[in-house]
Amino acid sequence: MKKSLCLLLCSTGLSLADERYTNEIRVEHMDGTQYSLDIAAEGTRTDTRGVLGSARYSLYTIKNEDNTPYFLDEKTVSSYHPQSAVRITSADPYEAIPRTRVDYPFNVEYDITGLITDDPDVQDAAKSVVFDHRIVAYAPGATEAAADATWIVHDHDPVGQNGTHYINNILTQIESDNLPDARGEEIFSIYANPDWGVAPDASLLAQQRVQIWPIAKGTVSGIDTAVEYAKLPVVTVELVDLYPASTTYLRVYKGAPTPTPATVIKINTSFVIIDDVLPTDRTFVLTELDSKITEDAIYTVEIVHETPFGADLLGQLYPLNIKRSIKINGNVNSSE
Repeated sequence: MKKSLCLLLCSTGLSLADERYTNEIRVEHMDGTQYSLDIAAEGTRTDTRGVLGSARYSLYTIKNEDNTPYFLDEKTVSSYHPQSAVRITSADPYEAIPRTRVDYPFNVEYDITGLITDDPDVQDAAKSVVFDHRIVAYAPGATEAAADATWIVHDHDPVGQNGTHYINNILTQIESDNLPDARGEEIFSIYANPDWGVAPDASLLAQQRVQIWPIAKGTVSGIDTAVEYAKLPVVTVELVDLYPASTTYLRVYKGAPTPTPATVIKINTSFVIIDDVLPTDRTFVLTELDSKITEDAIYTVEIVHETPFGADLLGQLYPLNIKRSIKINGNVNSSE
């Protein structure tokens, strides 16, 4: 029996440090005993009741307004399990729930300790754990898996070596008819084999998930490329699935489309800054382009989307032809 267990909250979660949320660890012992432990946004918490056999610790943050719980992490501890940890990283540094975009890879790293590798007489279950990788696709526009969603088992294999194991540069295995629109999550788990004497639903040693978000899209409407404008019309910008950590804006420059425009006009009223945990849609109108684009010329209009993965063009419009000057043809005559 472990008389006490010190619990460490290693990373902030879905607004864990926000006053609108409270945090708790839900404890379930293999004998059926259940209770909760409050925990601050950062720091440690000791479970003074201890662990007899095996216990599962699940970390949640709870929205105070409606008591909605958000699952963040889970760990099983015992006096006889091997131990494990799973870490997922990507080009996005967000840590609470690792995430990436559907066209960018991620990395999985998992540690295993406590396997018996030098005694051929021990039971097979003492020599290995199970590495499990499952995938689920979200419905179009959804931000979580449906209750009846189908989880696909991609891997369910024994691992018989202690140490740190790496799987790098993984591209999502989510299947979709249109991959840029794909969204979902992948879960990587390490389980103790059930013949360690642990109930199957209490044998989770470590688990981490990564959320996969689609590629954003954007359109500019209200400009006719066949018209010469003396006064610019109202422009509508529609943005779909903006990445959770992103800045999006309209830029304009003289001439035909080029990856390296010399002089760029950034439309400051078009900036959309997203600092959230979910993709976001935005639609807005611009009525002040005349005051931003003052010279007669032919322009390119672009929607730029900056994310942890770099800058992408969501939309491009060419030509925007501005011709405010008026040319008068005539003669000056005199008579005597």
